[in-house]
Amino acid sequence: MENKLAVAPPNGPRQGGGEPVIPMSKARTTVLARLRLHDATLSVEQLSAETGQHPNTVREHLEALVETSYATRTAAPKVGRGRPAWQYQASASPAGPVGYAALAAALAKHIALHSHHPAAEGEDAGRAWAQALKPAGNSPDNLPEFSAATAPEGGGAAAKTISKAAAKTARSGVSNALVEAGFGVQKNRDATELVLTTCPIVEAARDNPEVVCAVHLGLVKGLLTGSGLAESEVELLPFSGPGRCTLHLPLGAAAGTQATGKETTAHAAGTP
Repeated sequence: MENKLAVAPPNGPRQGGGEPVIPMSKARTTVLARLRLHDATLSVEQLSAETGQHPNTVREHLEALVETSYATRTAAPKVGRGRPAWQYQASASPAGPVGYAALAAALAKHIALHSHHPAAEGEDAGRAWAQALKPAGNSPDNLPEFSAATAPEGGGAAAKTISKAAAKTARSGVSNALVEAGFGVQKNRDATELVLTTCPIVEAARDNPEVVCAVHLGLVKGLLTGSGLAESEVELLPFSGPGRCTLHLPLGAAAGTQATGKETTAHAAGTP
């Protein structure tokens, strides 16, 4: 893929998610994602309204996020009697790349300088990252999202079918995995469009977008492997606007299923 981003534009997500990845439930990642969408502090009641979870459940998730340094809490101004309420905020990332973000930046620079196919190698690295994030036993043969249909007369490979509900589940799984990996994610109703509001290695992406954005593209494709959705229809639009990158996920199934009537080209680092 040819890199047409000679100078990284001033758009794109904010730095975020520099902490190591730890296992986290879907409900807790939802709370963390909402925290990362706001610059101001939020109360338990506000997060309960935004996530649809009971205040007691939200409070438990917030305390766990504070203990693992994903969030911070401060006392709200005291009003009347009793103890002041707690206000919560996503933890600020340190200035400059640290930890695995620094390693990612160094590796991206090395690939960009020495590889004959930097985007392809970046995508391969992203697929390897996806395999590390997937739970054990989550192989294509074990996934329940799609099934083999009867092969057409005259032989040939069996087609694979996937229901709308299973497709949405697969796309939502990508969204949850990206949150666990340190991205801030805002998705539409069907999870066909994900807006990445923070990125754990955004500075590395600005320095070497061809490599790093290809890593992210490979990560998403790898997370969809075995789901029945068409990896070729994943579209990543790096630095698509102020405070965001945009990711389009496939609505239809992979080759061999009924066509969706819409073709989408996969992009990495703004490459058409």
